[in-house]
Amino acid sequence: MKIAIPTDDGVRVAPRLWRVSSFLVADVSPGDIGTIERRANAPSRRLPSRPVRGERHEDRYRAVADILSDCRVVIAGSIGDVMRRTLARRGIEVVITSEDLVDRVVALFSLALLRDESRIDPEDEELAEATAPSPGGWDDGFDG
Repeated sequence: MKIAIPTDDGVRVAPRLWRVSSFLVADVSPGDIGTIERRANAPSRRLPSRPVRGERHEDRYRAVADILSDCRVVIAGSIGDVMRRTLARRGIEVVITSEDLVDRVVALFSLALLRDESRIDPEDEELAEATAPSPGGWDDGFDG
């Protein structure tokens, strides 16, 4: 399965998906990383943040989806709703991560250890932190 990660330098995951200069595309299978290529992102070529006359953001999003059309998953630090829907219409799943390094993201994904942080309920996260065992063992607060 092919996965894509937005990157400007090939080392770090870029903070914005559609304005990134390139995508690292890796062919991964469980426990294995196959071929890796870097694809230029044509819509990123110093476009103004607002569309010029006659152009819409949706056109830029579709151009990105075209570049990634053979990928099954896009892994990014963040993504807007319109871009997410554009990719979803193409059958491309989006995984959000706070991992910063591209190599680490690819490795964790290939091992099925990359957590999709867009699916974490903040209340569940707080609950998990509050009920996690202390470093010295489990403390339930009961002294008897």
